[in-house]
Amino acid sequence: MPRSIDLHVHTSASDGTLSPAEVVAEAAARGVWLLGIADHDTTEGIPPAQEAAAEAGLTLIPSVELSVGAEEHEIHVLGYFVGLADEPLQAVLRTLRGARDGRNERIVARLRELGAPIDLGRVKQIAGDGSVGRPHIAKALLEAGHVASESEAFGRYLARGKPGYVGRERLSPAEAAEAIRRAGGIPVLAHPGKLGSRRRIEEIIDMGMAGVEAFHSDHDEKRVALILEIAKARDLLVTGGSDSHGPHSDRPIAIGSVGIPEWVGERFLASAPDGWAASP
Repeated sequence: MPRSIDLHVHTSASDGTLSPAEVVAEAAARGVWLLGIADHDTTEGIPPAQEAAAEAGLTLIPSVELSVGAEEHEIHVLGYFVGLADEPLQAVLRTLRGARDGRNERIVARLRELGAPIDLGRVKQIAGDGSVGRPHIAKALLEAGHVASESEAFGRYLARGKPGYVGRERLSPAEAAEAIRRAGGIPVLAHPGKLGSRRRIEEIIDMGMAGVEAFHSDHDEKRVALILEIAKARDLLVTGGSDSHGPHSDRPIAIGSVGIPEWVGERFLASAPDGWAASP
């Protein structure tokens, strides 16, 4: 089996459908040698994943994905090699999770007004130890019989622009990049191809990004070429990942399914901060 790279995977610590150990096992089974677990606004899934990675013999990168805002758009910033014990970063993550909790309460209240009542306590049970988010609300809607699938839950209620969608307060891209840098990490603009124009991508890069995620499950060849061109012109780190949320998510993308050249992993590891050691 050929070796592969995946630097953008989610676990049940946030809105993924596999536990950290299950993610590592799936990655190893699919030939992934370099793995980045980047849960939304939390690093809680990394310690158990580190234990599993050491047993599986793959290199795990401590990562996080911060949801940030710029004007009316939601933008995601990946932080790689972050120090898990960095208290300022953990304080930022607690604040973001608190904003997420308030948002969940407002979504549930709005769904009740829309004639699709669900119990917030049940949503939390579905999430288990992970950070509660819209995927768990979608599961609760399905369980309560309001929709026929989780995809319908998003398409009918939860996606941006739908009647059950609620925005939330977010950091600016510059604040997210600074928090990651203070924790010893490298801030990388996630899936920049979703931002549209080159001008818009470069505007966000100028807010403190040190890298760009060129290879992504939502990027076609044209988008990849554009982002690689920007990275070369600006001497930015290049990363890539599937953005997998597990086989039972609304977008069941397989771990390691995005073709990422070997040089990406080699240059990525060469950029690691001094003193960082691989997990195996």
